[in-house]
Amino acid sequence: MLHLPGEPTVAKEPLAVQKPVNDPVTNEIDQLRRDILCKFEASSYRQLRGIDVTVGDIGAVELRGEIESFYLRQMAYQTAIEIPGVDTVTDRITVRSC
Repeated sequence: MLHLPGEPTVAKEPLAVQKPVNDPVTNEIDQLRRDILCKFEASSYRQLRGIDVTVGDIGAVELRGEIESFYLRQMAYQTAIEIPGVDTVTDRITVRSC
């Protein structure tokens, strides 16, 4: 098919539809993740800042990363579980061996 300048084109594939930005569930999940990351950032335990936080369903949090001690691993877990709205925390943090 020949396309002339100024002529409208028709997309061959359907366009992807994104969720609206004001989706309350998405906003709540994003806010919960930001709250946890903010607590990690404000912590005196600087290694917590390197922990990756994923929020699946509302209230279900997963922590990933590598840290130097079991104590810091426990501090990451404790910090996350104390955030209002967090129901469960899956701890996938590994402790570096010497």
